[in-house]
Amino acid sequence: MTWAPPLFLKLGVCNLIDLLLVNGVVITMDKDRRVLQDGAVAIDKGRILEVGDTQLLKDKYPAQKVVDCAHHCILPGFVDAHGHGGHSLFKTIATDNINDWMPIMTNTYKHYVTDDFWYYEGKLSALERLKAGITTGVSVLGSMPRSDDPIFALNHAKAYNEVGVREIVATGPCNPPWPHPFSRWVDGQKVTKEVTYEQVLAGAEAVIEALNHANNDKTRAYITPFVIVTSVNPSYPTPADQLFGLTDFDRYQARKIREIAKKYDTRIHSDAFGGMIHLAIQDKEYALLGPDVHLQHCRGISFDEAKILAETGTNVSASPGFGQINARTPITELLEMGATVAITTDGTSPMTPFDMFQAMRRMQLLQQAALRDYYYLPPGKLLEMVTIDAARCVGWDDELGSLEAGKKADVITVNMHQAHLNPENMHVHRVVYQAVGGDVNHVIVDGELIMDERRVLTVDEKQILKDANEEANRTIERAGLEIYMQPSKYFWGHARAYLDERRFDPTKL
Repeated sequence: MTWAPPLFLKLGVCNLIDLLLVNGVVITMDKDRRVLQDGAVAIDKGRILEVGDTQLLKDKYPAQKVVDCAHHCILPGFVDAHGHGGHSLFKTIATDNINDWMPIMTNTYKHYVTDDFWYYEGKLSALERLKAGITTGVSVLGSMPRSDDPIFALNHAKAYNEVGVREIVATGPCNPPWPHPFSRWVDGQKVTKEVTYEQVLAGAEAVIEALNHANNDKTRAYITPFVIVTSVNPSYPTPADQLFGLTDFDRYQARKIREIAKKYDTRIHSDAFGGMIHLAIQDKEYALLGPDVHLQHCRGISFDEAKILAETGTNVSASPGFGQINARTPITELLEMGATVAITTDGTSPMTPFDMFQAMRRMQLLQQAALRDYYYLPPGKLLEMVTIDAARCVGWDDELGSLEAGKKADVITVNMHQAHLNPENMHVHRVVYQAVGGDVNHVIVDGELIMDERRVLTVDEKQILKDANEEANRTIERAGLEIYMQPSKYFWGHARAYLDERRFDPTKL
């Protein structure tokens, strides 16, 4: 074959772009949902220059580094629109006490974690997300948000930035009563003080002022009250006959959250369950609903509440879990009404990994089972819900969620040259139905290659694991969590688990 000089040699071009991915199957998630069989992605100065045919882009763009993506799918990095900071050091603790898990963990976060805890946990959390292909992750600090001091969020964001993963720090007030006791650890001693609602709002404001669009816009900060209505059950749908209207504090909180969001031009994130949307919409001026809001869970909402979410343009995110069986998020109905819905991990405690591949499949199964219909949530829709739809949910789809010229270069590859992902055809089906987080081979964030063939380039992975284990053990001992780590006598050889003992005493909190 006669050799033909590349176009850049013919033109005498010598400027090198930063990075060129070649020879891969590019799943663009652009408006046409193009899938390029021998595709390439050109990247320079943190942005995508062009997506197209491999040979065309090789001729057009000489690069400082070329990554051969043969036998790989190239995708936009996943966006995990809801997870928790802190949880990565408490995986599976209190799973045998699942009905007491929330007060156990909330008490731990409020009184037994150090300032450094948030840094070590942030490193582990960011590392797990990175290695599973999540390039942007929302982190609600604690089980309920904690914002009595900005240091927790600042340390967490510092850790994420060092790893190289985008983080949306979500912090704000937990639920009443107020004032509320919180503890700091100073020189190994617990110092507890009563904190007012105004003080936690001030702490959240300080976080947003410091972190929103920080680190070259790899860090954002959203104002995040625990729930959008505080006067009803915060973790489960409230029956219609128990909805007695908004309280004065409900209205006060909505107004304060709206004022903070407007002041800092940021977004609002919160949890919601059935009954809350019916109540929230009654506050026409300050309702925590609308295009600048994304609500997690929305389990057990009524049809009229789903209509309110769709009509107000409120974004919804939901995670697959046992709670979906008792009170489902009406995902398919919301989608049919035109709402934006993202699938999230809600990771990683008590028992959920930061693995968007697993999250997609679990959510599909739960929705299909609930509706008794195999055909709901086809694989293409599932992939949209962790990429472009998830980016839209968090208000970042102008720059993230798809591989298109001009967008930020957040890109992952999936190694298809493995037994469980062969044969290499029907690539979207294969990625959605058979891949797992450990199949992600390369990760690029903001144009920087930060994982190369599963080797993390930004941090010392072994040191992160060592520090995280040591901090977890210190916190477990400090908080007295060992009792919640012991298997019950029904753990082995029984079809159903019982505890047969009282491990949790709420009077001692």
